[in-house]
Amino acid sequence: MSNNLSKLQSDSLADKARDMIRAAIFEGHIQPDERLTIEHIAAQLGISRTPVREALKALETDGIVKLLPNRGAIVQSYTREELADRFLVRAALEGLAGELACRNEGKRLGAVLATIQEKIVEGTNRANPDDLMAASSLVALNGEFHEAILLASKSEVMARLLALLRMPIAYRLYHWRSQVRQQAHSNFHGRIVKAFMKEDAAEVRSLLEGHILEARNFVLSED
Repeated sequence: MSNNLSKLQSDSLADKARDMIRAAIFEGHIQPDERLTIEHIAAQLGISRTPVREALKALETDGIVKLLPNRGAIVQSYTREELADRFLVRAALEGLAGELACRNEGKRLGAVLATIQEKIVEGTNRANPDDLMAASSLVALNGEFHEAILLASKSEVMARLLALLRMPIAYRLYHWRSQVRQQAHSNFHGRIVKAFMKEDAAEVRSLLEGHILEARNFVLSED
């Protein structure tokens, strides 16, 4: 029994370590291509090396880090092809999530999204391209907009898959520091809100797919 209990504790620590490392990467505290050492992470988290090693293995499976033989890991960066594929898959999933959300909640969700979008518009009107705090705030509001749609889809499978496709903040800030991109985002969001208010599930799906693919085209054009 004691061995089984030890195994459970180790698994729980590995899960927590994985979540903490992933959050640090997505929030920009750890950058693409930055090296992660098991000893350093274990010391920071106050745990042994074994759960950290398991956490890094899980993050490699998720495509977030790349393990280095006897040298820890590095945060995964993305090739042009990988970026294109990630946006393509995300577009399909978010489009479907939007269709389901519209069928489930329609106008109620449209009202929620309209409120978030008002805050985004206010933020873009005040934003300066050199103000990283303002850009970070817009990133957070954009995430809130898309998360509300995903939550209303009531699909746990979709939520898990989209979590794997989430981009580190370094990529998301790149979008929101551009005034052209800010306007493009706002235009799509406004049309998506209107489609929800009309309870037009097919249009919601089409707009969300177009929204993500338009972001993909922007990233690849600047690559």
